[in-house]
Amino acid sequence: MEEKITRRARIRTIREAIALLKATDGQTAVTYHFIRKLCDNGTIKSIRAGKKILINYDELLSYLNIDEAV
Repeated sequence: MEEKITRRARIRTIREAIALLKATDGQTAVTYHFIRKLCDNGTIKSIRAGKKILINYDELLSYLNIDEAV
């Protein structure tokens, strides 16, 4: 019997997502404002929690067409 491997969504704030991107690529040009605009125009889904904006980090990587080894 096959087991399905389910992966939990990695929900991060925009600043946490940028920190993860910079850890992978220190020369990344992705900025807070760029990701915020993606959220504001609905390109990537986001959730507002007070003043914070939460995003699915894997969805951001998919939009940026980045393959990341997990």
